Amino acid sequence: MKRYAAIVISLLAVVGLVTGVSGRIRRGQAMQVRFNKRDLPKHDVHIITSADPTFDVTASAYFKAESGKSNENLKPFSVFVKNSGNRTVVAYMLIWQMVKTNGQVITNKSSYAEPGMLMGDEMPTDPRFKHTQAIEPNQVRCFSWSAPINAEGQGLLGSRDSPSQNVKTNEDLAAAIRSQLTTELSQATDVTVSLDGIFFDDGTFVGPDTSGYFEQMQAMVNAKLDLLRQVATAKENGKEDQAFEAVTAKSLEPDSTITSESSPEEYYRYYMKLFAREIHGMKSFYGKQRLVPYLLKLHKRTHPVLKKIAEER
Repeated sequence: MKRYAAIVISLLAVVGLVTGVSGRIRRGQAMQVRFNKRDLPKHDVHIITSADPTFDVTASAYFKAESGKSNENLKPFSVFVKNSGNRTVVAYMLIWQMVKTNGQVITNKSSYAEPGMLMGDEMPTDPRFKHTQAIEPNQVRCFSWSAPINAEGQGLLGSRDSPSQNVKTNEDLAAAIRSQLTTELSQATDVTVSLDGIFFDDGTFVGPDTSGYFEQMQAMVNAKLDLLRQVATAKENGKEDQAFEAVTAKSLEPDSTITSESSPEEYYRYYMKLFAREIHGMKSFYGKQRLVPYLLKLHKRTHPVLKKIAEER
């Protein structure tokens, strides 16, 4: 399965439409920070914050720690997302919002996905296979302000790069996280983390979707499926060469970027070029005769239909 880097984009404040739960975390000797969460309990997907009584137990099990002492250093800028349901969560959007004492609002959006699962990719049967982003039933994943933290403690707050060689233990990681955010925390009054939307493995999407995440992922999936459909149609009509010429032309289109302000059409064009480059590279490596049957197989496979479930108000 191919890995797709998670997209991290700043955006406007979150409008909370799901259940909110708040707690308090200490900041200094006299002041406290309110820690709020907005998750999707009706769909069995929960956020566990440092204000939750189950945080230490979850952290100890996740990091296989013998005691909860090191867990204190992961607070407050880390949370767990727990999937208590019976369907795998294959894509999701986390939005963090910090309100400072001067009224300034800092918001960070991070999306994590294994989009191949929404395109019909077959899951490996090898028991050693591990999902990179998806959250299986009864499993959790840990996240900081803008980066995941895996069970080995890798993943620094505010960076998607692997930790430096000097960061070798959970204690070192925690110290790095604390160092990066001490100033921000000292000026914060509220921190809110929200699940803005999630896709299950059957294509169902739930969540308030203030970020337009459903349309973004739909554009990604449609770009790949449309390219495969074009090749399949060309094969039926004996026009494979023309189809690959069109793919090559798309792969050579000017580079573009996507942001939280980008339209679904812009997302579609971005991923159309990305997948066209992928197919063009495969043709150069494998040749047309070997590649066409493979692309036809991908086109014929069953894939979930993306569908958005309206939230009750």
